[in-house]
Amino acid sequence: MIEEQIQYSKLQAISQQMGESLQRISRSPLVSQDRAFATAIFTDELELAVQHQYEPEHLFAIKESVTQLFDYFSFDISDGDMLLVADSYNGGTKGQSLTMAAPLFHQGELVLFPVIRVQMTDLAGEFPGGFNPNAFEVWQESMRITPIKLYKQGLLQRDVLQFLLANSRVKSLYEAELNAIYACLRAAQTELLSLIKQHKQRLDHAISTMSDYSHRRVMEQMKQLPRQEMKAELTFNSNTDVIRLHTAITAMEDRLKIDFVGTTDQVASPVNAALSTSKAYAAWPILAPIADEVAVNEGLLRAFDIAVPSGSVLHPRFPAAVGLSTDITGHYIAEVISKALKNQQTSEELYQDIYGPGPQAILFPPFGKAKETEPLFLTPGFPESQQGWGPSALFGNRKLVSAEELEFNYQFKMVEREKQERQMVITIINEGASYDVITIIPEKEGRSYGGIKLNTKEASQTFSQSTVGTQLNHGDKITFVYEQGGQE
Repeated sequence: MIEEQIQYSKLQAISQQMGESLQRISRSPLVSQDRAFATAIFTDELELAVQHQYEPEHLFAIKESVTQLFDYFSFDISDGDMLLVADSYNGGTKGQSLTMAAPLFHQGELVLFPVIRVQMTDLAGEFPGGFNPNAFEVWQESMRITPIKLYKQGLLQRDVLQFLLANSRVKSLYEAELNAIYACLRAAQTELLSLIKQHKQRLDHAISTMSDYSHRRVMEQMKQLPRQEMKAELTFNSNTDVIRLHTAITAMEDRLKIDFVGTTDQVASPVNAALSTSKAYAAWPILAPIADEVAVNEGLLRAFDIAVPSGSVLHPRFPAAVGLSTDITGHYIAEVISKALKNQQTSEELYQDIYGPGPQAILFPPFGKAKETEPLFLTPGFPESQQGWGPSALFGNRKLVSAEELEFNYQFKMVEREKQERQMVITIINEGASYDVITIIPEKEGRSYGGIKLNTKEASQTFSQSTVGTQLNHGDKITFVYEQGGQE
């Protein structure tokens, strides 16, 4: 077992180095600050060998996106190809998240290969950044990038690149992001090839052994669950829609079955969640207590059997909008799972609440004011967990934007960021140009997740729902209020 761990740790190091390199060289704040990406290594059988999670949403999506890519190009994959997809209906979560896979060949055979999945800054859609509270179909959120080759046998497909860049409001940043992903994948390929030449059979055995270990470790965690069926329901709001989530959880010998039969049908708003999203947020409350102890690989994914009715809000049919699913719906999925566990009096020390969505804003210059329209994703705080020791486990590995970064890069002055009783309050003054603002705010009857307040020279306005069309002008003050774990 020790030798297998040593060999496996070499693969983990390559995957982790991909992420660290991407974070250092990327120009996008979504990567450098929010760490909105995941890295992975796959086997020649398309099984997940290693995955590093920086945000929960990628848990199943990176595997399912790779499966879609290889299904599409099943008899047309060569050494030097770079396969790319960004589509909620091809294994993805939301349209702005892009997956690039770098198939690797040794002696004519497919071997271990690296993959990176990243939330991009802008991939078209009605508004910059892909967040549109009024969307009812995917094209209002982003362009659909179905499986394509960005590189073919090592040669850049310039027509494909130009097509991609022509459909983004931040052409230069988009190109830099693609180049950064490509560079990290190529570096990982070199490291993998060197490792494969020395230890091919040992690596295969190590991956199989550690995959089995991850599965056993997750099942040990699940054995502490009650043997009877655990059920729960939860409702939340999206504009005029009242959405009901229903789950039934059954702990079995070799897997945990999670069933969402009875959940509301898909709605004409962007809170629908793609299947990969729903599976990730359903599994994460179970995994959170051991997330730092167990490797994410095929064995871990195999421990879950998640059934979601097609056509429901958690598995919508094309072309339903899904843009707010990771920031709103995912938290409610985690909440209903946590509620089901609590209903059977599962130990709170074992499974604590990990949900807690909060308000955020997307700011961008008015259209036509600049050659490129780069959105600012502003999440300056977080709802504290109910235990009071930090952010929710669904917050990912993002770093809070600093007052210095806001002032230097955007001419925003942060005048307040402090913890009050059961709240975190952040106030920012715009000392620069005007911005259009989209607010993203979770809604649930009888519960407050905080809100956003805008103070202008003329008036004060408080937002308790997601909105489009607000403006933040020079001298205006914007305040974010985060409630602790969602106040009843």
